[in-house]
Amino acid sequence: MKNIRTTIDNELEKLDLRWRNLPVKKQIRYVLYLFALYLLMGVGVLVKVFYDLGKGDKIDISHIEVPAVIHNESSQKELVSNPKDIENGRERE
Repeated sequence: MKNIRTTIDNELEKLDLRWRNLPVKKQIRYVLYLFALYLLMGVGVLVKVFYDLGKGDKIDISHIEVPAVIHNESSQKELVSNPKDIENGRERE
Protein backbone atom coordinates (compact mmCIF):
# COMPACT_ATOMS: atom_id res chain seq x y z
CA MET A 1 0.00 0.00 0.00
CA LYS A 2 2.86 2.36 0.77
CA ASN A 3 4.34 1.63 -2.65
CA ILE A 4 1.15 2.80 -4.39
CA ARG A 5 0.98 5.89 -2.19
CA THR A 6 4.61 6.85 -2.93
CA THR A 7 4.09 6.26 -6.65
CA ILE A 8 1.03 8.52 -6.67
CA ASP A 9 2.86 11.17 -4.63
CA ASN A 10 5.80 11.09 -7.04
CA GLU A 11 3.55 11.44 -10.08
CA LEU A 12 1.68 14.35 -8.47
CA GLU A 13 4.99 16.05 -7.70
CA LYS A 14 6.03 15.68 -11.34
CA LEU A 15 2.74 17.19 -12.50
CA ASP A 16 3.09 20.04 -10.01
CA LEU A 17 6.62 20.79 -11.24
CA ARG A 18 5.45 20.77 -14.86
CA TRP A 19 2.63 23.18 -13.94
CA ARG A 20 4.98 25.51 -12.09
CA ASN A 21 7.46 25.49 -15.01
CA LEU A 22 4.78 26.75 -17.40
CA PRO A 23 4.78 30.49 -18.08
CA VAL A 24 2.17 32.42 -16.11
CA LYS A 25 0.32 33.52 -19.27
CA LYS A 26 -0.07 29.89 -20.31
CA GLN A 27 -1.28 28.93 -16.83
CA ILE A 28 -3.89 31.70 -16.96
CA ARG A 29 -4.97 30.61 -20.44
CA TYR A 30 -5.40 27.00 -19.31
CA VAL A 31 -7.41 28.06 -16.26
CA LEU A 32 -9.65 30.28 -18.39
CA TYR A 33 -10.22 27.50 -20.92
CA LEU A 34 -11.18 25.05 -18.20
CA PHE A 35 -13.47 27.61 -16.56
CA ALA A 36 -15.14 28.36 -19.91
CA LEU A 37 -15.67 24.65 -20.49
CA TYR A 38 -17.13 24.26 -17.00
CA LEU A 39 -19.42 27.25 -17.56
CA LEU A 40 -20.53 25.91 -20.94
CA MET A 41 -21.38 22.54 -19.42
CA GLY A 42 -23.36 24.23 -16.64
CA VAL A 43 -25.33 26.31 -19.13
CA GLY A 44 -25.98 23.18 -21.18
CA VAL A 45 -27.36 21.37 -18.14
CA LEU A 46 -29.60 24.32 -17.27
CA VAL A 47 -30.90 24.52 -20.84
CA LYS A 48 -31.65 20.80 -20.81
CA VAL A 49 -33.49 21.05 -17.48
CA PHE A 50 -35.62 23.99 -18.62
CA TYR A 51 -36.29 22.26 -21.94
CA ASP A 52 -37.49 19.11 -20.17
CA LEU A 53 -39.64 21.15 -17.79
CA GLY A 54 -41.16 23.14 -20.62
CA LYS A 55 -42.12 20.14 -22.75
CA GLY A 56 -45.35 19.84 -20.83
CA ASP A 57 -45.36 16.08 -20.39
CA LYS A 58 -47.75 15.57 -17.54
CA ILE A 59 -46.74 12.86 -15.11
CA ASP A 60 -49.68 11.22 -13.42
CA ILE A 61 -48.79 10.74 -9.78
CA SER A 62 -51.16 8.51 -7.86
CA HIS A 63 -51.18 6.01 -5.04
CA ILE A 64 -50.17 2.42 -5.64
CA GLU A 65 -53.32 0.34 -5.86
CA VAL A 66 -51.90 -3.14 -5.26
CA PRO A 67 -48.78 -3.74 -3.19
CA ALA A 68 -45.97 -5.69 -4.85
CA VAL A 69 -46.24 -9.43 -4.35
CA ILE A 70 -43.05 -11.35 -3.64
CA HIS A 71 -43.18 -15.05 -4.43
CA ASN A 72 -40.71 -16.29 -1.82
CA GLU A 73 -41.93 -18.82 0.69
CA SER A 74 -40.37 -16.94 3.59
CA SER A 75 -42.17 -13.71 2.72
CA GLN A 76 -45.49 -15.55 2.41
CA LYS A 77 -44.99 -17.07 5.86
CA GLU A 78 -44.33 -13.60 7.26
CA LEU A 79 -47.56 -12.30 5.71
CA VAL A 80 -49.56 -15.19 7.14
CA SER A 81 -48.06 -14.88 10.60
CA ASN A 82 -48.68 -11.12 10.72
CA PRO A 83 -51.57 -10.56 13.14
CA LYS A 84 -52.52 -7.21 11.57
CA ASP A 85 -55.19 -6.97 8.92
CA ILE A 86 -53.82 -5.72 5.57
CA GLU A 87 -56.27 -3.81 3.38
CA ASN A 88 -55.39 -1.85 0.23
CA GLY A 89 -51.68 -1.95 1.00
CA ARG A 90 -52.11 -0.31 4.40
CA GLU A 91 -51.92 -2.02 7.73
CA ARG A 92 -55.10 -1.85 9.77
CA GLU A 93 -55.38 -2.77 13.40
